[in-house]
Amino acid sequence: MFIEQAVAACYEGAKSDGFLYRLPDDFPALKGHFEGRPLLPAVCHLSFFADAAGRLLARAVEVKAVRRAKFISPVLPGMRLEVSLEKRPDGWYFAQLTEPEKKKKLSQIILQFGEISQ
Repeated sequence: MFIEQAVAACYEGAKSDGFLYRLPDDFPALKGHFEGRPLLPAVCHLSFFADAAGRLLARAVEVKAVRRAKFISPVLPGMRLEVSLEKRPDGWYFAQLTEPEKKKKLSQIILQFGEISQ
């Protein structure tokens, strides 16, 4: 299973200010990262942001560029996640991944999205 498909399967719904996901214990990217203490690889944060952007923009997108990334706290199996996206005046997006129940910031990234090339 592609990570994009696995991320889409985690989707729970939209809120007025974000998109909700649940990271299952058997999420494919957790295997081997790290044995005995699985956590979501940093690159997978980008997949969650791209999935949310695709839902927001109603078209398939991919991450085109990253200007800045800050990984604040580990994302662990079973966590409920919220993705929020804010388009900035310069065309870049400020994306944030949080644990909504605890209002805990997990990652913040400034990035751009582009159309998926076939």
